[in-house]
Amino acid sequence: RERIDGLHKGQMPIYEPGLEELVRRNLEEQRLSFTTELKTAVQQSSVIFIAVGTPLGAGKRPDLSALSAVAKSIGGALKSGDLVVLRSTVPIGTTRGPVIQMLEKTSGRKAGEDFFVAFAPERTVEGKALEELRTLPQVIGGVNRMSANLASDIFNLMTHTIHIVDSLEEAEVVKLINNTYRDVTFAFANEVS
Repeated sequence: RERIDGLHKGQMPIYEPGLEELVRRNLEEQRLSFTTELKTAVQQSSVIFIAVGTPLGAGKRPDLSALSAVAKSIGGALKSGDLVVLRSTVPIGTTRGPVIQMLEKTSGRKAGEDFFVAFAPERTVEGKALEELRTLPQVIGGVNRMSANLASDIFNLMTHTIHIVDSLEEAEVVKLINNTYRDVTFAFANEVS
């Protein structure tokens, strides 16, 4: 709640050049709000982005508990025609598997028919995120083509560089390859250092 109060005052808990000004302007224009009431926010929205941490847990396996919890909460408030876009780093098959299964179970609706699901990997670097959202190609995979097209329409508001892939899994692989590339680059730089 303390963080939400700070966000309503335009105080950013992260470093991102230009973000504080952008948030304050959108707050003043009443185009942005923050809440701890996820169910209400989902009910008032037609596009829901999920971007939660998936840290390594026991046995160096991804801990998907936060992702499962948010999918369960979203599913409980999901309406026909809503679009859910996952941006977190996840193992291949997570969107089609546990995420969609939880959304369907808690909503009583069918993905790709009653609501839409896409995976669009977040690939920005802290300190350059606003710039990269406009310049990096946005990779989008959907549970079906309609899901991918709807997500593409949303991302077209930020950038015109969209690449729709054939499946959720292809988009998940792009995120993992991107992370692996960065890890290898950092490791090489550390070795050279």
